[in-house]
Amino acid sequence: MNILLRTYYENFLKKLSEVYETAEAQSIANIVFEDVLMMKRHHIFMLEKDLTQGDTEMLNGILHKLLKHEPVQYVLGMADFFGLRFKVNKNVLIPRRETEELVDAIVKEVRGWKMEGEKGMNILDICTGSGCIAIAIKKNIPAAHVSAIDISKDALEVATENAMLNKVDVDFYEGDILTSHFPLPTSSFSTFNYPFSIIVSNPPYITQKEKETMHQNVLGYEPHLALFVSNENPLLFYEAIANFAQQHLSANGKLFVEINEIFGNEVAALFTAKGFTQTIIVKDMQGKDRFVCAQF
Repeated sequence: MNILLRTYYENFLKKLSEVYETAEAQSIANIVFEDVLMMKRHHIFMLEKDLTQGDTEMLNGILHKLLKHEPVQYVLGMADFFGLRFKVNKNVLIPRRETEELVDAIVKEVRGWKMEGEKGMNILDICTGSGCIAIAIKKNIPAAHVSAIDISKDALEVATENAMLNKVDVDFYEGDILTSHFPLPTSSFSTFNYPFSIIVSNPPYITQKEKETMHQNVLGYEPHLALFVSNENPLLFYEAIANFAQQHLSANGKLFVEINEIFGNEVAALFTAKGFTQTIIVKDMQGKDRFVCAQF
């Protein structure tokens, strides 16, 4: 039996609202219907249209996963970031809106330099995950040479697919920033270029003790390797990144990192102690300390 699209949407939203806050439920429903049916919410209520049996079965399957708190981006296998589309799965974090602000800051920084300076510019993204930062930077600064590193082979496979999806060339490397022997090229044809004008990273920064305050849709589905650090050494990655940057940033090169809001002052102090200058803490759109930028 056919069901009116508008009626199905209302029932879909009602069931989601039993699990999610009203605004979040509506946002998720809109994402699903736009992705699956390629239809904006207001069109749903304008058209007297029945769902096909295939559409109903697909949407029912999606709803079943959403009601178990699986993030909508993983359910659909796609996420939007900085105006681009990215494949995502359990091996990579879902790109966050706050991280878009980090990319925006870098793009504006580079565009503030002389345009000819972009040619031959090397930019490195450490802990790249889905590749969203590196790919968005390359898309917006096409003359730059962009490289990216991650410890996870599975994440690098996703990142490589995303570079192809968004039609950009980014060199991906397998490596662990916490060890002294990295990176290891994933392709014998890749060239790791030094020095870097910009190094950027969104490393793991959530402490283990913060787990109890997090939502199940994050804890149950997103890769813990990319999320958590120990309570005892929460700045572990920032120290390693700073040490690497000391060796491989060009003169007056810039370091940009995303941070845990509770450690903004500590990260800034660490960079200053390592010899970086013009170290500043930047707040995100919610007014939380979210980035540290420094010059070497």
